[in-house]
This record gives sequence, C-alpha cells and structure tokens, in this order.
Amino acid sequence: ASGASINDANAGGNYTIHYVTNLSGAITTRTLTIIATGVNKFYDGTTAATVILSDNRVPGDVFTDSYTSATFSDINVGAGKTVSVFGISISGINAANYTYIKTATAKANISAYAVYTSVTVNPVSQQYSDLVTYSATIKGGAPLAAGTAQAAVSATFKLGSQSIGAVSFAVSGGDLVATLTNQPLLEPTPFGTTPTGQMAPGGTTVTAVINLLNSNYNINNSAPTTGLTITQEDATVDYTGDVIKATASATTTTATINLRANISDISVTSSLDPNPGDIRNAKVKFVNRDLGIDISGWIPVSTLVNSADTRVGTVSYAWNVTLGSATDVETTVGIVVDNGYYLRNQNSDDIVVTVYVPNGDFITGGGYINPTLSVGTKKSDVGARTNFGFNVKFNKSGTNLQGNMNIIFRRTESDNVVHIYQIKANAMQSLGVNATNASRQTAEYVSKTNLTDITNPLAPVSLGGGNYLYVKMTDNGEPGSKDSISFALANGNTDPTVLSNLIYSSNWVSNKTQQMNLSGGNLVVHSGFNLGTVSSVYQTPWNTVIVPQNLIPEKLAVRVMPNPSSNYFTLGLKSGSNDKVTIAVVDIAGRTVELRNDVPANSNLQLGSSYHPGVYFAQVVQGKDIVILKLIKEGR
Repeated sequence: ASGASINDANAGGNYTIHYVTNLSGAITTRTLTIIATGVNKFYDGTTAATVILSDNRVPGDVFTDSYTSATFSDINVGAGKTVSVFGISISGINAANYTYIKTATAKANISAYAVYTSVTVNPVSQQYSDLVTYSATIKGGAPLAAGTAQAAVSATFKLGSQSIGAVSFAVSGGDLVATLTNQPLLEPTPFGTTPTGQMAPGGTTVTAVINLLNSNYNINNSAPTTGLTITQEDATVDYTGDVIKATASATTTTATINLRANISDISVTSSLDPNPGDIRNAKVKFVNRDLGIDISGWIPVSTLVNSADTRVGTVSYAWNVTLGSATDVETTVGIVVDNGYYLRNQNSDDIVVTVYVPNGDFITGGGYINPTLSVGTKKSDVGARTNFGFNVKFNKSGTNLQGNMNIIFRRTESDNVVHIYQIKANAMQSLGVNATNASRQTAEYVSKTNLTDITNPLAPVSLGGGNYLYVKMTDNGEPGSKDSISFALANGNTDPTVLSNLIYSSNWVSNKTQQMNLSGGNLVVHSGFNLGTVSSVYQTPWNTVIVPQNLIPEKLAVRVMPNPSSNYFTLGLKSGSNDKVTIAVVDIAGRTVELRNDVPANSNLQLGSSYHPGVYFAQVVQGKDIVILKLIKEGR
C-alpha cells in the first residue's frame, strides 16, 4: 500500500521501503441456515404440509426463499409430527452471496377432522311385524384422499336394546351411509320363548352404534338415536266353537259352551300384508255384544294350531250359561283381539250362540265320505273311504242323551299294511240341533270314544278310550246327496282345533276341521226345539207371554226363511183377511230397527239385509191378530 513509513528511530536508514502494488483479497459466500417451522393442520388424508422458512441472512441483503414441497412422515392425527421440506431455494440480488441446504425438517400437530352422525327410519310409524328401513349417515365421513381410511366401518342398528343388524358404510359423495333395508319388526327370540318386548306396540328408540371408528376423525356422536312408533298388527278371527247346544236334559237349565276361535296374522289371508309376526303375541277376549259386557278376560294366544306355523293360534274359553226360567237363550258373541301386539274388533266376526232345553231332538244317519285332506296321528289315506253310522237322541223325558256312533277309517302304516280303525262312541256328552230352516238343518255332537285297530277281526287291538269325538253335520234334505259331515277325534279332552291334539280329522281346511259332502248315504236332523217358531198373542205387544201357535187358532200365519240368515229374511204372509199388515222389528234391547205399514196380506217380503248380527223380534199385526217371530242374523 502506498504511503507506508518506518517510525522506529533505531531503524535509521537501515531499511529501504519498496512498494508492492496489484495485490487482491478473497471474499467467500456466507453459509445460510434455513429453518422450516411447521404449521398445524386438521387431518385431510394427505401428506402435504405447509411450513414457514426462516434464515440467518446478513441484514440488508435482499433475496427470496421458497420450497417445492413439504410432507408429513406420518399423516395420522397426533402432535409433534415430523415435516420434511424439499426443494428449498433462494433467488434475488444477494442470493449468490449465500450457500444453503436444500432440505429441512420441522414439527407440527395434526388434529382430527370433525364429522357428524345421524340415524333415520322409514316409515316413522309401522305395524308390528311389518318392514322398516334403517339408515345411518356420517356427514363428511368419506375418505378425504384416495387410498385413505374412512371415518368408520359399519353401523349396528338397535331397537331398544335389541340388535336388528349390522351394515357396512358405503361412500355417498363426501358422506358415509349404512342402510338396513326392509327389516321386519320381529323379536328374534328362540322358538317358544317369551318375547322380550322390544317390538311391543308404542314408542321406542332406534340407535345406530358406529363401529370401528377411525382416530383421524372426530365423531360428534358414536350412537345417534331417533324415534319409531310401533302400532298393532291386524289379525283375523275364525270361530270354531259351539254355536248351538242343548242342556244336559229337559230339566236342566245350565250348559257349558266351548267358545273357541282361531286367531291368525293378517298375512294368512291377505297378500297386501305379507310379513307375518308371531301370533302368540296376541290376546283375545270373548264379549257379549247384546249386553256390552265381557264373557272372558284377556286370553293369551299361547297355543299354535300347527306347531310349525307361528301365524295361526287358537284360544278357548268354557262359558257357563244359565237359562233361568227361559227355554232358550240366544247371545251375540264377539271376538276382540287387543291388549297385545294384534288388533281386531269387527261385528262381522260375531256369531250367535244358542243354548236351549231339548225336547225330542235326535240325529241319525249312515254312509261314507272319501277324505283327501285328513290329518292327525292316525290320518286316513288320501281318498280312502270313511264309513259311519249313528243314532243319537234324548229319551222321551228329555233327561238323558243316548244312542251310538260307529266310524271306520283306513290308514297305511309303516308295515305297508292298510289298517282298519274303528271309533265307537261310549259316553254321550252333548248334542245341539238347529232345525230352524227346514231345508238346512244342522247338529253338533260330542262323545267320549274307544279307538280300536280292527284290521284282524279275530284279534282287535284296543288303542284306548277317553278320547273325545266332535261331529258336525248338515242335513240339506232328501235324498242326502248334498248332506255334509265332519269328524274330529282328539287325544283325551284336549282342544280339537289344535293340529297336534288330533288323532283323526276327516277334512282339515284353513286350519280347522270342516264338513265335506257325503259320497254316499243320508243324514237326518230333527228337533223339537225350533228357533223362530211362529207364535200368536192377543194382548199388548212385548209385555205378553208368547203362546205357541198350535194352542191358539189364528187367521194370520207367518213363515220366515231362512232363519238364521246371514243376508236377508223372507217373510211369507197368509191370512183369510185382506186387511193390511203392519210389521215392526226391534232388537234385543227393544229399539225399533224397522217399521213397515200397509203391507198386503198373502204376500212375501224381504227384510234384514242391513241388520247387524244379533237377535231381533218381528211383530206382525193384522187387526187383532199378532204374530211374534224371533229372527237371528248371523255374520257374513
């Protein structure tokens, strides 16, 4: 450098200074430290991250720093996740003065992604045993990036505490949806056990339990709920019990009526509701429609007609009827299904039950039928002939039921031999006869019996006694080709309407023993008791004693057919006078239901087609002649 000098006095002139020129110094680049600071984020299913770069640049230097990508080494929810930053670069007027590393790391937090759950049912109100669709939704629960997990795997639906079923979630846009389609409202209890009550009619809670939650999602509710209303299912009823029965003798005024009915889920008879429940969840009571009172309490339908079919059950009730001073009592009996899982209360199901004091009743007949729908532990071969002969009557004093009945049927056993079986009545229990309609007279008969295998006539085999035989028959007049009969032999005194109780039924149709036409022979039904007997009075109507017509001569004669009737009654009027006739009809409570004036004498007229089932009295008046008729309207 020029201008250099030596200031040491001792040096004196000992030194000569030479000036060297054109010397240069080196300035090196500064090492730049770049720090990546991670920015926290919510889980989004990707590795992408955002960071902020900081550095130790010389104050005043101008350049721009950037990076091409920043990724998490672990994309799942958590704190202190490592972020790797790649492709760091700087640019600008002072960038050349620096040396830097093009990668860096940082720490950041990943928070759970918020999603929202809900559950719905369709419909929100449904009958027991019918179908309901359940749907659970996780809003925003679909995978947030390809190949990553969704918010949950499946949903288990519960009704009350009972599990209905589990369904996997499916992606729907950005959401997850799990749908359990058309599930019946049934309690999947083991066969024969008591229901848990989860499907009982009323309001209940539906829950969707979200299964296998992914920790990267924050679910607001892992078990969302909604409401469902279950209503009672429709039932049908089919009366199978006694409809007419005599007291034990002409001096007895009480009788026990066996009220029975098959109760069926509506699916048995209607294709519009094909989803059956368990009829054992039903309860039934028998009621007196005429008086508006209960005959029985609530009876659980605990017995199935066929143990393999939970759609059809049967109930029964022994009803003790007292006639008092009357010779007969007719009661309109209704069958109410309620107080359980099923509902039905229709007047169309009502039946008229008659109890009377017998006077000259008898049944007789003989012939054969060819059953094709026989059932029971000793059901006959299809088409094999069943022969019968009988004569049953009350003695002259009406104090004792006597007679006999002999039935023979055929069945192929496991030894491949056709066995011949004989049913013989040995203790008459009851006889009921209805000869109201001369062209269609009916009877019902019950007896204890002996059952014998008579295949080898020289060595008959007794199969026991004490079994009850139930016979129903219809005498449709001569020559007998249109007559019909049915036989049901039950094990002991068990219910003959239950399939498992039957030893032999001649014709099992629609879950009950029904009559079938004779293939040969004839039936005769006769009764000294006649519903609707023409009577005559000569005093003020309704407060008088009804006098049998054969004791008082009368100018006016009235005949009614049919009676009972499920449709209308035809009244035939005959008189020696041409005076007009007045007809008044009242129900059993004395309320007038129909009044006709100026009816021509010696004419026929129809009435009663709109009457409800029950007992009515028709007063037919011509001048001083009055005829009172008892009309019985049956349900259709």
